[in-house]
Amino acid sequence: MKPANHAPAFALLYRGLCDIARHHGYALAIHGTLISDFDLIAVPWVDEVSPAQALIDALSLHCNACIEADVPGYEAITQKPHGRIAVNLYLDFGAKVDLSVIPAGATR
Repeated sequence: MKPANHAPAFALLYRGLCDIARHHGYALAIHGTLISDFDLIAVPWVDEVSPAQALIDALSLHCNACIEADVPGYEAITQKPHGRIAVNLYLDFGAKVDLSVIPAGATR
């Protein structure tokens, strides 16, 4: 039998995170296995989108509210290829959301 992982908790977080991303003008997609962390990518989807920092802050706040714990939040934002930025949103039970955001206009 394989050991338990955090996938069920990630699945529960997804709907709320997706709603927040849409509110900010982004599409949110899962792009990983859900075993070691929750890999998400946010892509601008409409003409008017919130700044990437506003999206990251809103998603981090949602994670903290769902877990009902005071967790560190997130580390410094890292620049990635093609204008993409990445950040880890830490969860209280030893898991994290590995979020990549393509800021509006980053690839133009």
